[in-house]
Amino acid sequence: MPVSKVWFSIPPLNDQSVNSAANVFSGGFSNTKGNANIKFALSAQDRLLDTSDLYLTGRILHVTSTGAPLTLKPAAATTLAEFNSNQGANLQSYTNQNISNWGGVSNCVKRVFIQSKKTAVSISEHRNYPMFVNTRTAWTNARDDFLVSPLTRFDAAGTEADFVNRHSAVMDNQNTAAGAGQMPNVTTQNANEYGKPFSFKLDTALLNNSRPLHLGNGELGGLLVNLELNQEGQFYYNRYFDQSNGADLNVDGSYYILKDLRLTGRLLVPTPQDIQDYNPNMLLSDRFNLINDVNSSTNSSKYSPNAAAVRSFVNLYLDNDQENSRSHNGSNFRVPLGLESYTQQKNNVRQPYDYVVEVEPNQLDTNNNGGAAISAQTVLPKVGMVGDSEVREQFQRAVLNGETTSKCSVGLATQELSIQAQYDMTRGATAATQGCGNNCHANAMGIGCDYTFAGLQETSDYRQRDYDQIVVSGVNSGNAVLPADRSGKAEIIQSYIRTIAAFNTQTLVKTV
Repeated sequence: MPVSKVWFSIPPLNDQSVNSAANVFSGGFSNTKGNANIKFALSAQDRLLDTSDLYLTGRILHVTSTGAPLTLKPAAATTLAEFNSNQGANLQSYTNQNISNWGGVSNCVKRVFIQSKKTAVSISEHRNYPMFVNTRTAWTNARDDFLVSPLTRFDAAGTEADFVNRHSAVMDNQNTAAGAGQMPNVTTQNANEYGKPFSFKLDTALLNNSRPLHLGNGELGGLLVNLELNQEGQFYYNRYFDQSNGADLNVDGSYYILKDLRLTGRLLVPTPQDIQDYNPNMLLSDRFNLINDVNSSTNSSKYSPNAAAVRSFVNLYLDNDQENSRSHNGSNFRVPLGLESYTQQKNNVRQPYDYVVEVEPNQLDTNNNGGAAISAQTVLPKVGMVGDSEVREQFQRAVLNGETTSKCSVGLATQELSIQAQYDMTRGATAATQGCGNNCHANAMGIGCDYTFAGLQETSDYRQRDYDQIVVSGVNSGNAVLPADRSGKAEIIQSYIRTIAAFNTQTLVKTV
């Protein structure tokens, strides 16, 4: 048993300083005007890395296209109505710019890959990192959880994004002159305290593992943690799909800068007996990302995961123009538009669900049970046209290792607001002074396939076997009862295949 814990805080190997001159920032880590790749190194040593207490910390700056901080207007010109305005001509740039409901600042990380210092070979990699992490966060935290620590440490607002997000991208009204800002403890923009602090865990198979990692030369030989930053169009989104004609709402070209980054955690100091007894073999709760698309109302998507122990498939759907676009919320995951039914197959045989999952009623229904005409456009509440209880059951089990959630933010109220916002995307007769299609009302739904069998921790062998998903929906159909701005679009499927992987810290071989 380890005799003590040693706290550490290490800067990036390629650390970048941030400077301000004439109210313009330069340097730092940024996908736009800085270094988009961050690298941390944990030295080889006979200590164990406690991954349960590993955090990425730092400060974030939200700046305009010129590099100036995104701030309130001078105090005399700023009114409460402008700051709190949901829409209309008074909408301001600092209320128009929003970050992910579910991931907040953690969505700045696009890809994580980890190497041993003994070799340049990547031993763990997560592409499209934020999407699955966002989904799991939404399904494991209730509304109030997003308003208190620790989720507030990285500005994730959850279902309250409509009210909270418009406060999250505002910087202190400080300039290069000493003591001119709104925060007395910040002397200038070059002060260490300038910037919004954040802290979040890196949710990866290797760095969020139940087993400590041996960093010794005979084992991992130290670690290199590499982070690739997300594009601004995927990190930020505009408050409305179709904005108003307000004079002060434009945030095009704005971007973020990360500074004062640290990888913090604790190292366990083992006894000689601990070193001798350390087992290099461990099992990792791993996942990898594959991409497909939905192009028609009846669509088949097929994967060959080539993995020995698949726990589940988590399929997230986005419109084909939703990624890397400020006009859309990149963390808004919905089932295929107008979903009627789906089947999931292994080698062309339905399993583990030997039936067609039907959504009854669904948005394409034109008559109710009594034969009276109905329309998804006019029915209230709109979620009443989406009978997706079985879809929800299967999806949450796929996300949560076969369990059902005890609390979440993905309820019917969330879905109702999301559907309403989709119909509101069409301006029609709405005045130009009003915004249309509130992007802050994000959902976190998809289609899932769980092989753990309700928490029994079973798996399925997909070596040389295919996973097939057949979806019947209104995607790309142009159906007039569906939201007009979505009904003619294809959709992208971001699929996460969750597996059990065997890893050896001596040979650095991972077997999926």
